[in-house]
Amino acid sequence: MLEEARCGHCGAPLETTPDSVVAVCRFCGAPSFLMGNPAEVLAVPTLPGPEVARRAVERTRSDPDLQKRLSAVNFATSPDLHYLPFYFVEGTLNADYKAAVLVIYTERSRSGTQIMRRTVRVSGRASLTDAVGVLARRAPWGLSADELAKHFLSSKPKPKPLSHLAAQGEGRFLAAEITPERAKAKAVKILISRLLKRVEEDAAAKAKEAAGLPNARTVVQDKAVSYEVARLEASRLTYLPLWVMTYLYDGSYYHYYLAGWDGRVVVAEEPVFAEHRRASLLSAVSAGGLGGMGLALAPQDFFMGAAVLIGGAVLSYTAAGNMLKSRRVEK
Repeated sequence: MLEEARCGHCGAPLETTPDSVVAVCRFCGAPSFLMGNPAEVLAVPTLPGPEVARRAVERTRSDPDLQKRLSAVNFATSPDLHYLPFYFVEGTLNADYKAAVLVIYTERSRSGTQIMRRTVRVSGRASLTDAVGVLARRAPWGLSADELAKHFLSSKPKPKPLSHLAAQGEGRFLAAEITPERAKAKAVKILISRLLKRVEEDAAAKAKEAAGLPNARTVVQDKAVSYEVARLEASRLTYLPLWVMTYLYDGSYYHYYLAGWDGRVVVAEEPVFAEHRRASLLSAVSAGGLGGMGLALAPQDFFMGAAVLIGGAVLSYTAAGNMLKSRRVEK
């Protein structure tokens, strides 16, 4: 439902929704900020819509599957622009740990080759400094928002004050619904999971070094970790432009999600074609064979047999699921 609001420059009525952050007057073109202080908010400039549409078409022409079917792809509408609000949280975390690591290696002798295992106990300290993009919305935007934030962190475009971009009158700025402190809390959970992964990598490397077996396989069986958050800083609220380009193929609609500052497709929805189903069928058959190999190995080496069997089952389940999908997602 539209709310009653008026332009601060000419007094004309503004079309807004409860989620509106900024509205541009359709009579005089002046931007009106409906919530927050625009001087404290940043936004990344975007390419114009026609250029984004051109890059989406280029993406289709370069796609190995779609380029053979270009005549059936119809870009019937112009792309839609959404400005998504993010906090970018950078943190430094340290962890002290103790771990029991299973080291698996092969030993050759005159009687043959044996698979050997040793449990090595190690301890150490791991550190992580990293950044996380947290969408400042309660309702999730899924993979497109995650990939947009990752691309921002890797490409590092230069944000500008929101007031500089609002006057362009393009796109819809979605209101932020969480505070910087809430964003920090969400980011810490992600950073801790990355820190624990680094702990396992460090423990595995130390176990290989202690055993003198640099090429061995390792499994972290048990670990005790104590960590501290040494630093945690959230950026100013930053709006990232996300263009959504819709195309029609064989009676169904699919979408490209593009980063506005450079036109890169961060997520692409595409049809599942016959060749993809054939590949999934071959994967399912191969995974079934892998499971059979695991059963055959189990009497000789239970650990290896169980690992191969579980791996085959997971691959088989994934491949069978892919055969039933009508669309796929590429990043």
